Amino acid sequence: MIAVSLALAASKLMAQDVSELALEQHPFRVYSAFWPNLHNVLWAEAWARRPASASEPSPAGSLPEPLTGALTADEHAAWDAALPYYDREIADLHPLFEMAEIRKAVTVTGELPTAGLKPAHHQVLVRAAPVYRKYWWAAHDRANRAWITDVFSKVASLSPAVPDRLARLYGTPWFARILRVDVVRVTSREGAFTSRDPAPGHITISSGNPVIADWRAAEVLFHESSHLLVGLIVEAFAAELRAQGKNSRDLWHVALFYLTGEVVRQALASRGIAYEPYLYKTGLFDRAWPQFKTPIETHWKAYVNGEVSRDAAIKNIVAAIK
Repeated sequence: MIAVSLALAASKLMAQDVSELALEQHPFRVYSAFWPNLHNVLWAEAWARRPASASEPSPAGSLPEPLTGALTADEHAAWDAALPYYDREIADLHPLFEMAEIRKAVTVTGELPTAGLKPAHHQVLVRAAPVYRKYWWAAHDRANRAWITDVFSKVASLSPAVPDRLARLYGTPWFARILRVDVVRVTSREGAFTSRDPAPGHITISSGNPVIADWRAAEVLFHESSHLLVGLIVEAFAAELRAQGKNSRDLWHVALFYLTGEVVRQALASRGIAYEPYLYKTGLFDRAWPQFKTPIETHWKAYVNGEVSRDAAIKNIVAAIK
């Protein structure tokens, strides 16, 4: 009876939905959508309930505000069934590499489809939906939309100059097709990730990650978009590493981080705005890739500034790393 009544409530509430499309700003089509937010909240909350472990840090981010409310007994039962299910079945899946079918299933407006979801997972989401909608969704949706308004105004102010320059440096045209962006209150620890499926790509990004705000959020959006443009540079780094008998799976990604951040920094500097790119502001360069810092700052910066060719820069960077 509880499951039936909650499912009926979910269907009724979904029928009352206003558009989940928050903004269209070419090439981005930006959503604050119910089901992706619910899915990501359950995933993050399942991790939050696990004991902290230095050997197994949570891959999930944290909600910026706790989930509180005077839930009824039936609502507690629905929510408390969802979190253990996510802990057992979903939490250990990688949100990018192992949740592709789930992501596609939840990017719908209206009734949740069964395709792409296990029956038990579908039931968990449908039962948890009225609880999330009643107590937390309205606040999450407002926060998402405020973030979208602020961040995409900054993206617009940097366009077309930054996209045009990124396209030239990556050697790949900027997007002609629509790129879906799902803004969710919480997602991975990094706060954003990008899939190539469905083409040309799908960005998931958190409005609740404190690092991804203001101009840095604009950089992160350009960074995530760049994952879909960087193929030629990935291939060039791989070829040069093979030629010099070296191996690095991260070097191209460091180059992407630096290139995107430096292009945004220079664009803002031309307007008198001081900006510290993500690699530096978060300490990621020194923490994760100190061995690449000097080669990238020396040779890749020269490429960004048009002082050397891409191939020469890559050859010099690979030669400089151990």
